Formats: sequence, C-alpha cells, structure tokens
Amino acid sequence: MAQNRMRRIIVHWTAGGSRASGLDRKHYHRMVEGDGTIIHGTEAIEDNIVTSDGDYAAHTLRLNTGSIGVALCGMRDAIEQPFSPGPSPITAEQFLAACRLIAELAREHSIPVTRETILTHAEVEPTLGVKQRGKWDIARLPFKPDLRGAIPVGDYMRELVSSHVGAAIPASEPSRPTLRIGDRGVAVAELQTDLAGLGYFSGRLDGAFGPLTRAALLAFQADQALATDGVAGPATWGALATAEPRPARQVTLEEIDAESGTAADARMTARVGDLVGAGSLVTLGAKVLERPEGAERAIGLLERVGVLLSHNWPLVALAVGGVLAWALLRGLSISTRLRRLRDAREHRSLAR
Repeated sequence: MAQNRMRRIIVHWTAGGSRASGLDRKHYHRMVEGDGTIIHGTEAIEDNIVTSDGDYAAHTLRLNTGSIGVALCGMRDAIEQPFSPGPSPITAEQFLAACRLIAELAREHSIPVTRETILTHAEVEPTLGVKQRGKWDIARLPFKPDLRGAIPVGDYMRELVSSHVGAAIPASEPSRPTLRIGDRGVAVAELQTDLAGLGYFSGRLDGAFGPLTRAALLAFQADQALATDGVAGPATWGALATAEPRPARQVTLEEIDAESGTAADARMTARVGDLVGAGSLVTLGAKVLERPEGAERAIGLLERVGVLLSHNWPLVALAVGGVLAWALLRGLSISTRLRRLRDAREHRSLAR
C-alpha cells in the first residue's frame, strides 16, 4: 500500500466534452470519459505531495497539496439556474465508473470516506472553508434530477464509493506530526494549506516552517484560545480541522493612516509629489508670464505658446515631467494605502 501522504480526493467535471482533452490531462490525475473509460493525467499523484516546485496537477484553488484530482469529462456549457447540462451531460455509467475509481484510490492511499476527505469541488468551500471561484461542480446530476445541491450529491457519491471500498479504511486521518519552526516537508505544506484556507497564512505553500508560518500559527492559536507556543501539536491540528474561516477585520483607512508606518510613508510620498508638482506649475507659469523675444509680435495664445516653447523647451519639458511625476506619486500613495487597508482587513499584516 502506498505511503499515506495524500489527504483527500476532490471530484470535478471538466466543463468540456465527453472525452479528455490535453488541458484536462494537465489539471487532473484521473479522468472518466463519457463511456466510463479511465484516463491518466500527465502529472503523477505523488507530484501533489508538495506543490511548491510548480510541478503538479492544479485542480483546486489553494487546495492542491495532498489532494488527488478526479474529473468526469463533460458538462460543456452547463448552466446552474435554470439547470441545463449542456450537450455533454454526465451519464449514470460514467458516474458509477468514477465512484469505483475513487474507491480504488481511497484504498490505495488509505483515505477514509468522509465529507472532509472525499468531496466534490462544489463542497470544498462550504465544507473546508477554502474559498473558490463560484465552482458548482458537482452540484447536479443530469441522470438524477431529483438530487440537488453540493452536499446531497456529495453524500450520494460517498455512499456509492463506500459500497465499493470493501475492507475498512480508518474512519479518521492518522495523527499528524508535531511541527515547529525549522521543520520542512509535506506535513508543513498541509499546515500552511489549512492556515491559508482559514485566512491566517498568505505566503507560499512551500513546506518550509519559517517566520511567516509561525506568525500565522500564533494568530490562529490565539483566536482559538490555545497555548500560543507556535508549535503545531495535537490540539492545534484538532482545532484546524473544526475552525471557522477568520472573518474580515473592520478597519478604516483613517485607522491605517493613523497607525501604519507604511501608510505614513505613502503620505510622505504624496507630499513630495505635491511639492514637485507645485514647483513645476510655478516654473511653467513664470515662463508663460515672461515676454521672450518675438512675443511682442505674437498674435493670440497659440502663437505666444509657440514662442514660449521655442525659447524655453528644456525648462517646459522639465515642468511637464514634474507634473507627470506628481500624478504618479499621488497615484502610488493612494494605491499603497488601499493595499495596506486590504491587507489589514484580511489579516495579512500580523504586526497590527
């Protein structure tokens, strides 16, 4: 039996035709075509043990590490409301073949059949709290129109998978190792994935327990009333399995301006831009008021501007550049402050 390093199986549909495409093979480990044929993807299941190297099957946003991706080919142009399966609907034969395949993978990788470990893409956000991009696969089955919703479809799938599993698989995941700063490996990547899914970690899922991972873990432990020791032990792992996603903080731009050093630097940048812009406008205005040679003979504003440019074009260009620099610095200042506000609301800055 393969070493138990895969934690879950996530089931999708390809949103394409009833046959696997080249793109499908890149994103999923296994595909089930409309007639029940099993297709292997270009990435091995083991490639998703650690995903920081970029060589893995990218099937689920922020949840590829330790996850096997299985997809049913079909549901091109499907519409959720009012429901329409499109020209390539999932078939009953195909779905049953997928359930048999999932059962085989579950046995091979010692993955228990639970809502948290074998689930559809549509169940990821409500069950695991990892936000997705409006995915509803698989929340409807064309051959079973009375079954509606991600959880009911998922429960039906798990019922069929369980009937094919045979010998019992442990009802819960094996205990995870105690982790602390300096550790590396798939268990750390799993910790980072869990913390990211709950809104605590925003760094790279690289399997390296560094300062960012420790800071995220400390924040999680504090919110869960755990010992804030920066060590992921049994109590922390247990809390990660049941915790709700971290709510966004109610922070205003005024608070950021008052307390954030980054925002203070951004405001200083804006002030420098104001000085540069004001100086440029004064310089430009002074040149407009001058009466260079030939200005007396100039008739009208356009001729006067032409004389001004011909006699002072280097200074005029410098003034125009100063105005552009002012606009750029102002925009940079606003962008930095708004980015700082977003980071604070999403708990990305652990210093506040």
